[in-house]
Amino acid sequence: MKHIRNASLPYFSVIIVGAGPTGLAAGNLLGMMGIDTLILERNAGLSEYPKAISIDDEGLRICQAMGLHHAVMEHALLDVEAHYISGKRLLARVVPTGKPNGFPLISTFHQPTLEAILRNGLKRYSCVSIQFQSEVECFEQHDEGVVVTVTTPGKGDPSSRRIECAYLLACDGGKSGIRRNLKIPMRGSTYIQKWLVNDTEQDPDTTSAVKFFCNPDRPAVTVPAPHLRRRWEFMLLPGETEEDLLQGGRANQLIRQSGGPFAPQITRSIVYTFHAASAATYSRGRVFLLGDAAHMMPPFGGQGLNCGLRDAHNLCWKLRLALQGLAAHPALLDTYSVERGHHTRQLIRLSTLLGTIVMPTSKPLALLRDGIFRALNTIPPARRFLSEAGIKPQPRYTRGFLLPRSVGTRFIASSLASSLAPIIASLIGTSMTGKMLPQPEIVIDKGKKMLLDNALGPGFALLRLHDDPHKAFASLQSDIWQRLDVRFVAMQNEVEHFPLRNPHLFVLVRPDRYVLGVFKEGQEDAFVARLQRYLAEPKHS
Repeated sequence: MKHIRNASLPYFSVIIVGAGPTGLAAGNLLGMMGIDTLILERNAGLSEYPKAISIDDEGLRICQAMGLHHAVMEHALLDVEAHYISGKRLLARVVPTGKPNGFPLISTFHQPTLEAILRNGLKRYSCVSIQFQSEVECFEQHDEGVVVTVTTPGKGDPSSRRIECAYLLACDGGKSGIRRNLKIPMRGSTYIQKWLVNDTEQDPDTTSAVKFFCNPDRPAVTVPAPHLRRRWEFMLLPGETEEDLLQGGRANQLIRQSGGPFAPQITRSIVYTFHAASAATYSRGRVFLLGDAAHMMPPFGGQGLNCGLRDAHNLCWKLRLALQGLAAHPALLDTYSVERGHHTRQLIRLSTLLGTIVMPTSKPLALLRDGIFRALNTIPPARRFLSEAGIKPQPRYTRGFLLPRSVGTRFIASSLASSLAPIIASLIGTSMTGKMLPQPEIVIDKGKKMLLDNALGPGFALLRLHDDPHKAFASLQSDIWQRLDVRFVAMQNEVEHFPLRNPHLFVLVRPDRYVLGVFKEGQEDAFVARLQRYLAEPKHS
């Protein structure tokens, strides 16, 4: 029997459960699209603890998509290096110089400050509201929505109310009650080692390098943060208990032994157990898992928060298409789990690999590791690969909402400015469908410079290499470009000796900056027919 919505219930197109960075980011992205959204947070306010600490270039690019990157960068420590140290020997020095996404590859932040920036960003949108001290007790899905029962504290017994929404986003953390309610298992492992994490203030060391102490006697990590903050992490050894390391003075001693100050100003000490796990699926029906609710990873790659931001950026524009009737549900929305699950598992493997470099407590194994790094450092290409963080998987989707070429035509992008040439040159001969479009600084009218995404706008963009923007898209006749609110962007090739100059290619870029597909002039009808079929019933392979 078809469900009939109860008109007496409050209704929102989207309800987000959890006001951490992922939930707040999703709220900002949905607010930009004018989608009525409610954020529910069980606590009385935002988190006061600096849990996540690292943001990468993709994360900052998503902050740019929210219009908040300037505020985030003002309170971030940018261009951070990573040093892997064994004894007095530097095993590897990661100092990325490239900026394929327009931002530094490694930066750090203070989570309460970041959350405050995201919370203030919500004030721009009257369609987004947030309610604290509101805990989801249960929910029920039906054909056209989800009914959520929410409890709030009162003077006596807690009161409950029911709210209906079209889609429910679970951003409620690693112990997600919504994930448990859906009976979605986590697949992966939990580390047997525990780590003591100390956050400090007024640290005298102003160097901006994450240091991994690959010491078999006790692996440790120190991470600089903005405004003289610093994090110190120490692995508990066999036989040690949490009480042993949390008792007075023990943390101070460990920090001093690792080169820290004599009397560090510790603001928080906690013992963590790391996980490397991903949910079996990131969605079920009209409910979606994002951030730690969908995946958890060890901190060695600094990817936990960044994966949550990617989740939000991937899902929110798809929700807009579904809510506006421009794409089929659940077919399009199923691609969220397909795309994000594969990419996140790659980053979990990266974080696990980096942990195996840092964590050995066996001295023979540590000596073997040190020998491998000494050998790699004698090979210039290998040394450059490590220095440029080449080990990090490049953002690419191989399945999902994509239109790969059915023939061998390949896409080569060109730029408004010569600054794009080195980035694009590396992609020559490589299919771009499913890859994230690089973001160089470009030159527009009268020499004004801006990052590429500012020219592309917040939605879909269709790019073409052409000297005359008035003629570049004149041959296109389909109304789908207007229905999808696609922005046309003509690119001028000012790069001398560029190996391929093909003004006949059109490149369709998704709102999350991944290339959806490419077609030649004269192929519009066939491409649009495939796109329309895909929006009606996308394939996953």
